Parts: sequence; structure tokens; C-alpha cells
Amino acid sequence: MDVLLPLIAGLLGSTALALRPPATVASVAITLATGVIGAVTPLPRSARDGPNGRLAWPAVTAVGVAAFAVARILQHPLAPKMAPLAVAATAVAGIAEELLFRRLLYGALSIYGAAFAVAGSAAVFAAVHVPAYGIAALPVDLAAGLVFGWQRWASGGWTASAVTHAAANVLQAAW
Repeated sequence: MDVLLPLIAGLLGSTALALRPPATVASVAITLATGVIGAVTPLPRSARDGPNGRLAWPAVTAVGVAAFAVARILQHPLAPKMAPLAVAATAVAGIAEELLFRRLLYGALSIYGAAFAVAGSAAVFAAVHVPAYGIAALPVDLAAGLVFGWQRWASGGWTASAVTHAAANVLQAAW
């Protein structure tokens, strides 16, 4: 079965992310390892990124970054300001997570249709963040996952959501 390996890899990576300890060297290593899993696990031919995006990459990326910037402006600060290295680490974490959720998991789920891939990858993304941020953050993380999934669908690739996720993490950590 062509989709079984990516699904198993995506779910194992998601479990590792959910169980990672907060703000430690081990947490960074686990996050980076899941990004590597997301990057190297082969996808079914029909799920590979390609030039079949519905909208231009810059537009899709701009919409996503703008949405998170507006949300950040409207939001009360949730976390203390971080050191520059920690801010950079959160940006890298966003890219690693998008490799896992939008390249690998969305790619594997896309054989069941785009709507299922967007919703499924968003639900797993949100669930993974519950241990770190609590159940109260679930709706926000689900909404973020839906935006990232829409970007994956609209652009035809995972990089628009990766740039947006990195920007959202930096906005949250540094501002």
C-alpha cells in the first residue's frame, strides 16, 4: 500500500511531537527529527507537490502571514518575550512541523480528497499541541492548522504554510 508508510510515519512523528518535553534540547531534537521524517518519507505519486496550485504562492503566503499578524495584534500576550536564539528556534520548529503535517500527512491524506487532507492534517496538528498548551488552545491551533492546510491546497505545495508557520511563531515569540 503506497499510502501506509507516510501515514505511519506521520502519526509516529505526531506522537513524538505531542510527547516532547517543553523547551529543552531534547524538544528541539525531536522537532527537527520529525521535520526530517516529513522531508524524506516518500509520498504516493498522486500526493507529491507540483505546479498544480490553484493560486500563486506569494498571494497564498501573504494571506496567511497577514491573518496571523492581525490575530497577533488583536491578541493579548500569551508568553514572555524570548531570547533571539529561542525565537529562531521557533521559526525552525514551524518549518519542521509543516514538513510533517503539510508535506507528509496532508500528502498521504490527499488521496482521500483535499477537504479530508486539510481537515485531517489540521486536527492532528491541533491535537499534538494540546499537551504543551492545554485544551483551551485547541480551537486556535485547529484554526491555524486549517489555514496551513488551505495554503497547502491553494499553492500546491507545503512551503507557503511553512513560511507562514515560521512567521506566526516568530510573531508570537518576539512581539
